[in-house]
Amino acid sequence: MPGTFGSLLMLAAFFAMHHFWPIQVLTVYFLVGAIVVSSILCVIFAGHFETTDGKKDPGWVVLDEFAGQAVALFPAAVTSGKILPPAIAAFLLFRIFDIWKPSPIREMEQLDGGLGILADDLVAGVMAGTVVCIVTYLARFVLQGGLS
Repeated sequence: MPGTFGSLLMLAAFFAMHHFWPIQVLTVYFLVGAIVVSSILCVIFAGHFETTDGKKDPGWVVLDEFAGQAVALFPAAVTSGKILPPAIAAFLLFRIFDIWKPSPIREMEQLDGGLGILADDLVAGVMAGTVVCIVTYLARFVLQGGLS
């Protein structure tokens, strides 16, 4: 449940950013900044808490989900038009991939320390974002009449 909270926090921040400053480039800068800052903090602190708590990925550390969800939201940020459907899809797909952990996500989780805590979520974000890109492209293709 804490992972879902971290992802929802990023989604809410994304929607707030887009609502108050609906300039595409600012949303992209916001996501890049969120990824960089949360990734650095996660690698530094999550590895420390992993050592002190004795758990491989302490559930209460959600910086990794925050960063991974930001990666997954990139297609929504660069999509012209409505952002709600791709953002919701990115959230749901990210959570599915993060919980299910198909390959290569599971392999990333085996890395040591904070890097392992972070890497699986970044890869889950890339996978979710890729699916959102493909579906968005196919939906536009179909709605625009295909090859005709």
